[in-house]
Amino acid sequence: MKYFNKIISLLMVTWIFTFLGCDENYLEVTNPNELTPDQFWKTEADVDQAITSLYACIAMGEWSEQWDFNEHYFMVQEARSDLTRWQTWQPQQAISEYTYTPSQYMERNHWKWLYRTIFTANQIIENVEGMGDLDASKKKVYIAEAKFARAHSHFLLLKNFGDIILVTTLAKTPDDFYKKQSPAADVWAQIEKDFSDAKADLPTSWEDKWLGRVTKGTATAYLGKAYLFQGKWTEAETEFKLVTGMGYELESDYFSLFSGLNEHNKESIWEINFSSIEEGGRVESVNIPNLASQYQSLWVTEWGKQLFLTDTAADGTFSNRFYGSVVYDDPGCDVWYWQGMTYREFYTDKGVPDEDRMFWKKWAVFREDWPHKSKGDVNFYIIRYADVLLMLAEALNEQGKTPEAIGYVNQVRGRAGSMLLGTPDQAQLREHIRQVERPLEFVLETTRWDDLVRWYGFGKDGGLSAILTAHNRYSAENFIDNFSEIWPIPQNEIDANPEIVQNPGYN
Repeated sequence: MKYFNKIISLLMVTWIFTFLGCDENYLEVTNPNELTPDQFWKTEADVDQAITSLYACIAMGEWSEQWDFNEHYFMVQEARSDLTRWQTWQPQQAISEYTYTPSQYMERNHWKWLYRTIFTANQIIENVEGMGDLDASKKKVYIAEAKFARAHSHFLLLKNFGDIILVTTLAKTPDDFYKKQSPAADVWAQIEKDFSDAKADLPTSWEDKWLGRVTKGTATAYLGKAYLFQGKWTEAETEFKLVTGMGYELESDYFSLFSGLNEHNKESIWEINFSSIEEGGRVESVNIPNLASQYQSLWVTEWGKQLFLTDTAADGTFSNRFYGSVVYDDPGCDVWYWQGMTYREFYTDKGVPDEDRMFWKKWAVFREDWPHKSKGDVNFYIIRYADVLLMLAEALNEQGKTPEAIGYVNQVRGRAGSMLLGTPDQAQLREHIRQVERPLEFVLETTRWDDLVRWYGFGKDGGLSAILTAHNRYSAENFIDNFSEIWPIPQNEIDANPEIVQNPGYN
């Protein structure tokens, strides 16, 4: 199950074929220490190495380090949420405080890794098709994986940077490196096409050594998500309902999803594999496995705390989801107490003010058999079945199918151990999904900021600044509607390509 982590340090073979320049004499020189395209794309093993490189790019790190994924994906997504507060380290704080600049490296690296993924995917798509000795059915699967990765990367770029460069082919001439940004409608159309193509040819499952690779269910769920983000409710409903017939189920124990002992379970639609084994490189993580270090920079906001305190069962006790998500001064919080100290004793000993504070538990390694390392091994969900159910509920509700939508929301609440909904009307259910169910269910799963922007960004429903202010989100005063929803294009990209136009206000 950790296959990719053991081979991820192999040469990133697909990256070495970039266009080298225009000097014909230079291009004719062969470096005996490097592979060339003519030497590489020969066997199925070659393609497997290219696919491994593709998933390394998706994990945003040369060595599939969890720190790379944490810094380039998790942090940049979570830092802007109304549920989290960053305490240290300037790059995080700049994102968290909505004071973006074109020179910040975290956004720059986010851009870099997504376009590396697209480059690698395009190499696979263009080269695998011409491999005559490779079985046709295997070709389809490899190309489908690459098309999924290309669509996923364009999707992330579009929602974080606005107008982006659509790249569907490898550069053949110098001019190909100086492309203009494409209209968002064109990018969305390509995303839909790539997800649709991937959906048609991906397998429904993989054998154990390949777990972590995308499947037909992954592509179908993401096609539905792409429709949802565009407000195409009917199309989204169709795709999500297909996923509900693919055998996925909600896990009965919410915390088991994040314990590291129940990976690639029946609720998982796609997750990134991680390991605590240090082989040839440092492996760091989001989930530092001791209470002393856990989320030392990432705290629960007051609005987030009050929201979790409302997540109760019918008898008024806290839900299973509450206990699986946060650490709080409550007898029901079954955590790994540090050196015999309770929650209150531990934080008093560490100099934390004696106040009614809540801390994150999700993704932390609280297993008592865990060695005292600074690394964690919990896989990270990119999408799971509960997300599909709540997105389906949203799509149904927006079409006026509120009674049907309530049923899907209650499936999620039932598993969470939360009191079931009664009969809210369309507006009430919309508000519940936005301000209660999705933030509670998917906290620290990189969905909250995307949700806020698609619901309130760019002036929709009163604007996002009003929501951040109402939630008493620190630095809300820095957020400017129709500006702060997206990042600036990295300055180094603009310097390298004069065809790129900077997002308004960042010049």
